[in-house]
Amino acid sequence: MLAHLLRRAVVPWLPVVLALVAGPSRPVLAGAPPADDACERNASEWGAFASDGAPAEVVDEESRVQVGEASVRLDTESGFDTGLYYPRSGEAHWDLSGMTTLAFWEYGMNDHPEGFQGNQPIVVLVTPTGDARYEPLRQRVPNRAWAMIRVPLAGGWGWTRVDTGEPDLADVSRVEIHHDTWDYGFSLVVDGLRFHDHVPGTPPPPGPAPPPGIDPDAVPSRALLFVFDPVMENKGGVRMHEAYGWFDPVTLTAAVTAELEAHSHGRAPIEVVETDIVDDYPFFEDGFRYDDATYDEAMRTGEWHHGRFDYARFVADAALAKRVERGSIDEVFVYGAPYFEMWESTMAGDGGYWCNSPPVEGVPSERLFVIMGWNYERGVAEALHSWGHRAESVLDHAYGPRTPDRSTTWSAFCLIDAKAPGQGSIGDVHFPVNGLADYDYCNPRNVSSDADCWYAYPDLACPRRPVGCDDWSPFREDPHREYLEWWYDHMPHVAGAGADRFLANWWRYLIDVEQFKGWDGNLALASGRIDLTILDPADGEETAGLVPVAVRAAADGAAGRVDLYADGEFVASDPLPPYRFVWDARDAAPGSHVLEARAYELWSGAESRSPSVTVVVAPPPPPPDEVSGPAAPTPLTFATRSRLVWEDAGARGVTGYNLYRGSVRWLDDGVPAGRIAERLPGPSAEDRERPGPGTAWYYLVTGVNGAGEGPPGAGSAGGERPIAP
Repeated sequence: MLAHLLRRAVVPWLPVVLALVAGPSRPVLAGAPPADDACERNASEWGAFASDGAPAEVVDEESRVQVGEASVRLDTESGFDTGLYYPRSGEAHWDLSGMTTLAFWEYGMNDHPEGFQGNQPIVVLVTPTGDARYEPLRQRVPNRAWAMIRVPLAGGWGWTRVDTGEPDLADVSRVEIHHDTWDYGFSLVVDGLRFHDHVPGTPPPPGPAPPPGIDPDAVPSRALLFVFDPVMENKGGVRMHEAYGWFDPVTLTAAVTAELEAHSHGRAPIEVVETDIVDDYPFFEDGFRYDDATYDEAMRTGEWHHGRFDYARFVADAALAKRVERGSIDEVFVYGAPYFEMWESTMAGDGGYWCNSPPVEGVPSERLFVIMGWNYERGVAEALHSWGHRAESVLDHAYGPRTPDRSTTWSAFCLIDAKAPGQGSIGDVHFPVNGLADYDYCNPRNVSSDADCWYAYPDLACPRRPVGCDDWSPFREDPHREYLEWWYDHMPHVAGAGADRFLANWWRYLIDVEQFKGWDGNLALASGRIDLTILDPADGEETAGLVPVAVRAAADGAAGRVDLYADGEFVASDPLPPYRFVWDARDAAPGSHVLEARAYELWSGAESRSPSVTVVVAPPPPPPDEVSGPAAPTPLTFATRSRLVWEDAGARGVTGYNLYRGSVRWLDDGVPAGRIAERLPGPSAEDRERPGPGTAWYYLVTGVNGAGEGPPGAGSAGGERPIAP
């Protein structure tokens, strides 16, 4: 409503007023500020405020945690200046004179379309002689994503400090964290609040060399290739790409991934871990779906259905969300035919942002991932082109939108001569440095460029020279593809950070979208500390055989990888979240063994270590049997609309269960059922998702123990059902 929209003129930001009882004066001794985590099951020590008097409270939170075992959550119904403060007493008397930075994690939950109002958060340090107020120059609180908030106590580095009175940082009474929202009501989780003395703009201390065979700057990822390539009965029973003389999508994908690995200088090795080719047409958002006859008719007449590929339905039918959350796959490549109406690239999952298209809504994945949409009528050049738009969107998210100047490193990289004569560098996906129009990949003119300097990045001090089409396509074989190869080849790809304090390896940003979704990835204020916790197994737990290990890493900086060690010996490395391992304890001696996680940040390789976990290794059990077979008294069934139950097979060596879901439409294509729940302690599970109209899902359950996973059962033809982790 209008009165609410104009509230800044009526109710400005106000300081929090604490009611104190007068008493005799006494000397106050300044104490040490929080150096570790001021959000650990201590909500009673926090206060909440709302300038309009609306309800606001702080409670302990255990479901969303970055550091330790708990965080604190603010729940408020306010639509004005509101927030939380610590300590509740207002008598901390911290001596911050030797500190440089306040750092804490925030996770916003604001479902209003406009989200938070203004640049957030506003932080206030209250002292007996005055207050220091810090406001960021841009929005720093994402929605449905964690962000590390780093506030330089002296101001600057993207923050404006305004003092009221004469604040004395040697005697700070409390810290206040202010927020504001359009409309009314939101929740906010805060974790890991601490002060530190790391000097802004300087790298953390360097760490040790990586284990043999580990490239600390490579970002290997796992991709699922899903191909809609119907068998066209009206075209002689051949696949669509063959019927119309188009390219083989599997061959195209192999060429695209090979190009990306080569021209990233080995930084982006993408492994296609699963290929699913279905005799099927995709659903559109309005429920429409072509068949052989209607598609061929549209090909002849040019009269196509206008709509959009239904991403949310595709992700649900393929059971992708939980597979991405577990790290079984990191991204998805979808190949289809012309007018299947896919975006060239898009994002799905919490914290999504513009990736040459708006993010997909309604995908129940807390981990963000990219879905590439490719067309097998087109070649490798066009797929690289689509991937390039993904790269542009991700780097815009990091550096901010490009401008026709050299104000940021990313803008300088993309600068073309037509926009800044004599100052061009490389260009963007549509415009080479010498281009005068979209797709002008073979313009014969030469222009001044510092292209050679980008191979020496971050040192850009080298002579300029004339650059033109001969530099990327001397024989004019495929100027489009060759320009994009040249474009990717010049991207920064080295260790450390540039003078702008962004990573000097941009491929980390392009692949690891989950880590940087809630912030820009600039390391200027980062301490390099990574808080590590081994989530599974628990300390003292008895284990056997193949032991799953899950690690949480919360980086005040850019995490490069997490390594697992058992009894001080390197086991494995994982370069992308979530950090999952399998420790093979089948040959380990019975008794106690110590697990430890070690993480490495990317600016200088600084090392952080987790608290160790001691496990007790027992002899491995025999492999589990099939669960809930055809003759089971209680076969796998729905007890309610969302609750599945099955026979308890614990007596047959099963210590837990994995649940899988697949689309009946794709059974004959051999598409494996995707794991939607794992290591369930009992014979039941919840699945609240629903198949769309005209679609049916099937479910499989397997038993697990230290020896591995049992069989999923056989299909009607006698063969074992395919499953995917």
